[in-house]
This record gives sequence, C-alpha cells and structure tokens, in this order.
Amino acid sequence: QDQMLLSPLGTLQLGGNSAVRWAPTSVGAHAYQGPEAAAGGHCSTPAATLGSGALCLAYALRSYSRRRRAQSRLAMNGLPGVTQGTVNTHALPAQVHWGSRAAQVLPDTLAKLGCKRAFLMVSRSLRNETGEVEEIAKSLGDTCALVWDGMPAHTPRDAVIDAAKAARSVDADVIVTIGGGSLTDGAKAVRIALETNATTPEELGQYCFKGDIAAVKQTPLLPQVTIPTTLSAGEFAPYAGCTDPVSKTKETYVWLDALPKAIILDPELVQHTPEWLFLSTGLRSVDHCTECLCSLSGNPYSDGLASAALTLLVRGLRGVKEKPKDAAARSLCQLGIFQAVQACQSGPKMGASHAIGHILGPAFDVPHGYTSCVALPGVLRWNAEEPESAGRQQLVVEAFARAATGSGVAPGSAADCVAGLVSELGLPGSLAEVGVKRSQLEDCAQRTMHDPLVQTNPRKIADWKDV
Repeated sequence: QDQMLLSPLGTLQLGGNSAVRWAPTSVGAHAYQGPEAAAGGHCSTPAATLGSGALCLAYALRSYSRRRRAQSRLAMNGLPGVTQGTVNTHALPAQVHWGSRAAQVLPDTLAKLGCKRAFLMVSRSLRNETGEVEEIAKSLGDTCALVWDGMPAHTPRDAVIDAAKAARSVDADVIVTIGGGSLTDGAKAVRIALETNATTPEELGQYCFKGDIAAVKQTPLLPQVTIPTTLSAGEFAPYAGCTDPVSKTKETYVWLDALPKAIILDPELVQHTPEWLFLSTGLRSVDHCTECLCSLSGNPYSDGLASAALTLLVRGLRGVKEKPKDAAARSLCQLGIFQAVQACQSGPKMGASHAIGHILGPAFDVPHGYTSCVALPGVLRWNAEEPESAGRQQLVVEAFARAATGSGVAPGSAADCVAGLVSELGLPGSLAEVGVKRSQLEDCAQRTMHDPLVQTNPRKIADWKDV
C-alpha cells in the first residue's frame, strides 16, 4: 500500500495450534516462548488453553489468562495497558486465500478437506441479482449438493433450524457460505445444531454461551468454508452471534471447532456488495481496531496489529469510495479485517461501542455496520474525558495520520477522525439517521447495561444514564 510492488494474491497458511505467552524480562526486553518451551508451561494446545479459560474470544468470553486479569498499568510503550499475557494462535483459520476468485480456489479447497457433499448457504440478493453463486456452484460440479438462501439479517434461531434441516436432507459433509456476517454466523450455528441434533429453536438455545468456560465444547463439527462478501470479520472467530426470535436479544454460541477451515477473500466478488453494506461493515472493523487500541488491557503486540489494520482499513475504505471497482483497495480492506481480528484475539477487551451495537442491531433493527457509525464517535468523546483513555486514543489518531494523503496529518481527536471517516464514506452519523427515536433512548441505554462489555469500557460506566 506504500506504492511498492506487492503480490496481488496469495494463500496464508496458519493453524499452528499453539499459544505464545509473553512477559518482560529483567532487562525490559520481551521474552517470547514458543512450542519448544512447552515443558516449561509456556506453550499450550487448544485443549490446555481451553482449560485455562483463554479462548481468545475478544468480547464473547471476556476470559484470558489469570495474569491478564491483573490491574492495568503502564505497558512497555508508555501507555496504560498490561505487561504480560497470552496470545492464542489456534483461533485462526488454517488457510486464508486472498486476491483470488472463489470459483477458482473453492474446488481444490474442498478436495483437500475430503468433502464431497457441499451445502451452500448463500446471499439471496447475490444469487438473484448476479451470476456469482451459479458460477461457484457450477465450479463444484456434483460436489454441490444444495444451494440454500433463506437466512435473514441478525441470524434468527428459527432460520438456523430451517437451514440445519435442509443440510440434513442432503447428508452434507461441509457447509460453504457465500455472503455476509449473518450467513457466516448462521453456518456456525447450523453446525452446532447438526452436532447436537437440535431440531427446534428452543433446543438450539440450550447451547448458547452463558459464561461458563468449562461448558464450551471441543468435539469436532462439520467443516465450514467461508467466502465473505462484507467486512464484518465474523469468519475469523470460533463463535457466532444468533438472535432469540422472541426476546430479540443477541446470543453468543461458542464451540472451539466452529472456526471455518478455510476463508476465501475474493476482491472481485465483493464488488457486488451494496456500497453502504461494504463500507459500513468496514466501519465496524474500524470499531474493532479502535476499541482494541483504546482498551486498557491492550499490549504492544495487539497495538501493533490494530494500528496496522486500522491504517489498511482507512486507506482501503477511502479507495473503494473513490473508485468502487478498485479490487486492490478492496483487498486492503479484506486484509485489514484479518489483522484487526488477530489484534482483538491478543488480549484487549472491547468497550461501550460494541456493547451499544449489540443492542441497536437485534432490538432496534439497525444494520450491523451502522451501529458502529453512530456509536463509536460518541463513545470515544465520552471516554476521552478519562486521562488514561485519552492517552491510548492517540494511537487511533496516529493510525489515521499514516493513512492520510497529502500532508500525512490527521487533524483532531480520535472521535473527530472516526466521525470524519463516517461522513467521508457517506454513512449515517446519528441515531436519528438509523431510525432510533428519542423516546427509545432510555430503553436502549438500559438494555445496554446488561451487556458484559459495559464492564470493560476504558471509562467506568456507572448506570444507564451514562450510556
């Protein structure tokens, strides 16, 4: 992105199934312990890591190694943060293909997994309005067992059960998703329903995460391959968001094997995604980076990843807005969300913007990406009144500055940077613009107080009036 000659496509081989713990040595440097230090207790397998409560679920589990739970203090970069922790590398997909066409990569990907009966969960609009789904299905030949397009936004539980029934009917041995975050999460929940033989929304609801790490399952699930069309980044995590159709609340489903086996980032395919959806879900990933950088449980490792990801995202989103057909700019966005997720999985805890977003979506029908557009700037301004939080917000300003053209300087505060980007991308910047009425604000605020991320906001939230 710095005007150098770079490869336009590639495959990232991951899935090391290990964890790296880090801590300052007596002389102030970092001591990194990898697999060779396993005998000394510095490397853990997924099972051992699960036992210690570190699943690297940035917001769903809120659980990290015991040492990370220590009181926040000055980290080695001079900013408030932690000085030791655990980075869990097992929560990354084994393969990430980027810059390639899905129809070219998917057949070989499924063959390597040994899968012969693919159940395709796809975006209905993409299927009806373009030839992309048909082309991908055709590339699979007889391996494509069924194409299903019935998943609504926010992944309601009853739709998950419908999809699971359809997958059972064709004896599927792999689920392929082509679409946005609701489909990605939906496929994870479908796989849980298939594994547990859940045939009703109520039966599936028994498996939603209730805070007990020991209850998280490790048994294998049907494999999943995801071809995302948005920037919501749910494909990079072993948990899924699902909505209770009765209470309209978002639930989290956690299963260690829920992570897709492969992800295909096709920059041509996402050109069919409506501009507002692509850009707003990109802003959602900007939110991931921003709250990661602002977290008082941040560390030098997560800061580096989040800063780089934020710079990629800002450059890429601006490039897509300026030239919608620019595949290179879309690739920057796709790689940016990959880095953003790695940062979130490295210890920092999300805050009030994510907490508010969890309510705005299912309870007030605000699109996933729009929740960050309207919540993040206000949260940043409120948090900036706390000195420690204001110090970490400078990292956000610096990342925007690196992404800027011309003078290379991003003016104003972190809140100004984000609000300016929202405006620049033509996205809504207020609750009124997304249909939330003033009379609904108290209800929204009170619901938000039940979200666990309220407790991890950099500035203490005393009650719903603060929200």
